[in-house]
Amino acid sequence: MNLNNVYNSVSHRCSRDFIVSRPTDHKYLLEFVRRLPALEAFDGMTLDKRALAEAISVSRPTAYRIITAFEEAGIVQSTAAGYELTPYGVSVADAVRTFERRISVSTTLKPLLNTLGDEIGLEPGLFADAVVTEATYDNPFRPMNRFIELFRQASEIRAFNKSFLEPMYIDAVTEQIDAGMKMDIIYDPSVLELVVEQYPAIAERAFKSDRMTAAIHDELPVALAIFEDRIGIGIHTESMGTPISWVDTDNPAAIEWGHQLFEQYQSEATAVN
Repeated sequence: MNLNNVYNSVSHRCSRDFIVSRPTDHKYLLEFVRRLPALEAFDGMTLDKRALAEAISVSRPTAYRIITAFEEAGIVQSTAAGYELTPYGVSVADAVRTFERRISVSTTLKPLLNTLGDEIGLEPGLFADAVVTEATYDNPFRPMNRFIELFRQASEIRAFNKSFLEPMYIDAVTEQIDAGMKMDIIYDPSVLELVVEQYPAIAERAFKSDRMTAAIHDELPVALAIFEDRIGIGIHTESMGTPISWVDTDNPAAIEWGHQLFEQYQSEATAVN
């Protein structure tokens, strides 16, 4: 019998359930992603087919096929109590989680990635482990609330302010001025104009503080906030001033990228006296 025919027959039969005969083939790599819930169910656990079926809400026959396929692929191994991930299986599960997370973050950042120039240097990998807070129909201010949570915990901030004018933000700024927070803010000119117009007393206090510097720039690329040990960026739509997503991380490389971007625009900005 032709060996290629034998291989093709076996490969076709195995691929129905998740036998990774050739791990570099894209169709098999996609099976790893498709089976992430099962991989996560085994994380630190020993499961039999009944426990797996309950954990991922599938039928027992389906759980049996998954376990059989995982075992043949070297993902799990049999023990007296059931099945558990092999070291290879742990590595695969970690890799798939990272892949899924990076795709999720890239999708969130899509509006920025598709509009920002290469000179901005925004790499999605910098935010691979980020906390992503998205607006919902029931709570459109979730991203803003996340920003304010971080803002209130910090003692210093460098930021691009493109839209933050909600009363909840103004209240937080007032509190932090009183607390002596160090603030270096570059405003979109239209935002600064509204701040001075709508909150003149707060603006005067802020701009007179020796703990605050303010400037304006006509072409801020992104809503940005850099705290002592965290960086966040806001995703906006043209029709909404409030961010629809807030993405923040403590990745030192991302924080360094943020400082470099801030300093680039700070050198071009006009100081506010």
